[in-house]
Amino acid sequence: MSGLTPGRLTAEAVLLDLDGTLLDTIPDLAHAANAMRADLGLAALPQSLIATYVGRGVDNLIQRTLAADLVEGEPIPADLLARGRASFAPHYHEVNGQKAVLFEGVLPGLQRMQKMGLKLAVVTNKATEFTLPLLKRTGLAGFMQAVVCGDTLPEKKPHPAPMRHACALLGTLASRAVVVGDSKHDAAAGRAAGCRVLLVPYGYNEGQSVQTLEVDAIVETIEAAAQWIYTH
Repeated sequence: MSGLTPGRLTAEAVLLDLDGTLLDTIPDLAHAANAMRADLGLAALPQSLIATYVGRGVDNLIQRTLAADLVEGEPIPADLLARGRASFAPHYHEVNGQKAVLFEGVLPGLQRMQKMGLKLAVVTNKATEFTLPLLKRTGLAGFMQAVVCGDTLPEKKPHPAPMRHACALLGTLASRAVVVGDSKHDAAAGRAAGCRVLLVPYGYNEGQSVQTLEVDAIVETIEAAAQWIYTH
């Protein structure tokens, strides 16, 4: 972390990542990924390994899960990738939200942000078909004034376009928005968009620590993020 000290911040909005920030979705994703592998005659992978593949959307997860059996750099056969994509979606639809749980501090944090008058949005690389049911099933949908998914725009995080789009939907400027995420992709997208950036340390980030990333602060929970925004 850079230890940056922001000036007086008048925040209007908070742009929240989903997987690894608000929800622990690894159990659902790992179940679907291994069900896909079983359909293809492949052995199950450890959940801890699949966790390192999360962060750039479902298609990236599918590709990395299939590439686990190949020599590094070897291309995935096109027919295998097509069969994997066809298999994964129904398995994930079936389990999506069943095993996912809110991280500690999420509910009180979101409630406090609402009381502070902040507009809230989810900005995720997960596809719309999976995101909206997940938000509904976990009780998060009611907190959000906007949702930007991995297929909302041509670009995904770490591109800044999803963050800027969320700001537009909320009717605010990027300079008055705070990004809260768990990965280098959230940090890069938020910085490039012109937002303040907070990261939580408990998420996925492809198995890497977030402590060395240049952000405004590392906050232990979403509740702590609300406190940081209030203080600054």
